[in-house]
Amino acid sequence: MTGTRDYLVFVRGGRTSLHHDWLKGPGPRNWDLQVSQWIDDPEIGADGDLPVSIDAGTKWDSIYRYLDANPDLMDRYRYIAFMDDDLIFTKQDLNRYFEICEEHGLLLAQPSLHADSFFCYPILLQCAGTKLRFSNFVECMATAIRTDYLKSFMPRMAKVKSGWGMDRIWTVTMPEPAFKSAIIDEISMVHTRPHATGGIYKDFAREAVGPHAEMEAMIKSYDNIPDKMMVYGGIDDAGRRITAARTRIANGISLVANCWRYRDTPRCFRSGLGMFVRAVTEANYTPQSAHPLQRTEASL
Repeated sequence: MTGTRDYLVFVRGGRTSLHHDWLKGPGPRNWDLQVSQWIDDPEIGADGDLPVSIDAGTKWDSIYRYLDANPDLMDRYRYIAFMDDDLIFTKQDLNRYFEICEEHGLLLAQPSLHADSFFCYPILLQCAGTKLRFSNFVECMATAIRTDYLKSFMPRMAKVKSGWGMDRIWTVTMPEPAFKSAIIDEISMVHTRPHATGGIYKDFAREAVGPHAEMEAMIKSYDNIPDKMMVYGGIDDAGRRITAARTRIANGISLVANCWRYRDTPRCFRSGLGMFVRAVTEANYTPQSAHPLQRTEASL
């Protein structure tokens, strides 16, 4: 580790990991690289800045064990970005990712998805005309978390295996969550693999409690979890704060105008129309804090 960089990129990598390309190109990095491997292959993490972590678990339970064993990293770095290994990203965009998080005081963020990506949720696709959109949903794929918030969220990760459901709760389990989480449109990444196709999902299929059950249990263990993925404000390309209505209209226009470019055109078109409707019907929405309910054996 250099000791001079403020940010850490943690990637859960295998033999086909794309993280090697993130290091290429001119100019310095403002981030260190930590590689976590589920197989013992010295080539995978040879270009990392910190010692390789080898853990046979899934992404998020491995992250929990790693941070639990190395809590000093949450004091050493301002943000940690937890990346999947199937993302096309540039060094410059990763640098800018952290800079934007700092500029806007975000506790939680993710880059938007390039139009060529495999995706689950149209709301995450890059929106033309906005630098970022404040959102009550941030996916687990490439999340950057400010480390003071990460420390407080760590106990909620203790029993997580798949990570499903965390993206539904972590934008609202902070005090005063409004305008603390965002989808960043100034930069984008390409997700190269269809959802739920990694080898770990074959293991989930054989288990009594899989990702869907884990997500349901996590959501039910809190009050006030949003039932819709919503953007509720943004920053435009000129750096000006814009209202929820203007953000949704911009998002709707972007989805409808570009729906032909996406892998699921009808879904993106419908999602764009829904943005126009919510610009009126949900004009005053902002997220409120969620709190743990009384724990049961099924709670996470």
